[in-house]
Amino acid sequence: MNRRDFFTVAGGVSVASLAGVRSVSAAEQTTTFYLRGLVMIAFENDMLRIGFPKAPGHKPILQIQPVNGMKRTITLKGDGAVQTNSVRSERPKIFIPEIVRMTEFYGPDVKAHFDKCPNVIEIPLSAIRSITTSSVSKDRWTFVRADTGVEVNTFRPRQIAEGLKIELSSHGVLKLGGLKMSIPLETTQELISNYEPAPEDRYPGMFEDHFAHYFAYIDKPPAADFVVVPRQVTGNSNSTPRVGNRFMIDGGPLCYLILICDLIGLG
Repeated sequence: MNRRDFFTVAGGVSVASLAGVRSVSAAEQTTTFYLRGLVMIAFENDMLRIGFPKAPGHKPILQIQPVNGMKRTITLKGDGAVQTNSVRSERPKIFIPEIVRMTEFYGPDVKAHFDKCPNVIEIPLSAIRSITTSSVSKDRWTFVRADTGVEVNTFRPRQIAEGLKIELSSHGVLKLGGLKMSIPLETTQELISNYEPAPEDRYPGMFEDHFAHYFAYIDKPPAADFVVVPRQVTGNSNSTPRVGNRFMIDGGPLCYLILICDLIGLG
């Protein structure tokens, strides 16, 4: 899905047109889960973990579009999980080459601390059919060391993932709010999670500043005890126009996802 299509879905236009559309075969039914913003993910112990780091001005929002009925929006609070009886021997299809991987900076021994995140959602891999990049940044990015300013040569400069599209088996239930709230996936067409700052808190260069929030939730190996900072390669990060005392944001993302641990061999 390209950027324009994503915003159409997020705005509810395409969601409304898709409501009620399901595969004839129950075995093929899926619920699409879009993930976007200051989000960290990890593949650990046959589980996809999604963490929402604590960050001032950010609020984790989830839009729920049922197969039939009106869309509703809730604020994510506490931990959540997908519960399913689905058993699959094969791994889900995963193709997310654009995502920023912490292993690109710190090697395979970097560890995630999801126990520190105020909001975490866990999804067993058996409940996932596929994970793909939903959209990428319009500009290319690289990373530099904060202490020396030297570009990190283990990171491949590229357009990076703005969001992910996760296809979930509809034979399950999404539990939220400390597992007290239940959302049956069988009756849910799409879930759209957005964890970005409120409009009044937005300003140019937010990605560079907000990337630092991730470091409270990772353990770097001793040999790689340094911090990295994103740097825009194409475009002009200082050209954002101002109206009065406020900046005009072009609708692009303000924060980007990261992948911390990859224990299933994504490559």
